[in-house]
Amino acid sequence: MRVLWLLMAVFAVLFASDCSNSQSTVSGDQSAGSKAFASPANNLTEADVSKLKWLEGTWKGMDDDKPFYERYRFEGTSMVVESLKDEKLEIEDADRFELVNGEFGKGEDEDRSAVSEITDNSVQFVPAVKGTGNSFRFERQDENSWKAILEWEAGDKRPAGRKVYVMQRVK
Repeated sequence: MRVLWLLMAVFAVLFASDCSNSQSTVSGDQSAGSKAFASPANNLTEADVSKLKWLEGTWKGMDDDKPFYERYRFEGTSMVVESLKDEKLEIEDADRFELVNGEFGKGEDEDRSAVSEITDNSVQFVPAVKGTGNSFRFERQDENSWKAILEWEAGDKRPAGRKVYVMQRVK
């Protein structure tokens, strides 16, 4: 959950990396463009949300040399994301993404993130209110790993950027 908050609140910089536990950071005019900051979809269904079941499980990522842990589980058309304290996997915080009126997301107003696209192997989250936050994309690599790609647009005091976290299955 720490990373999920980092993805949605602070959103460092993502650049795709093929190394299993590495991350890359890039700043400048490197945004993925239209997909990263598209409008949220408003026609999603239970079948679309079920495509995300590959996220279920407990995952470890690295933020530089600091490990972090998250657990993803589904309750009907909701996805619960738990931030875990450490390798002991005790819950520190939790968040819930819900399918409501065709939109799959969490939060309210300017703090809301919602899905713009779901495929069998990826999901793109975008700020529900354009210009108010960062986007993040989860891309499945194989059964035991996926990438969390965070992107943000240029602001008054920061250039556009992206950061990639490689998530490895714990259990």
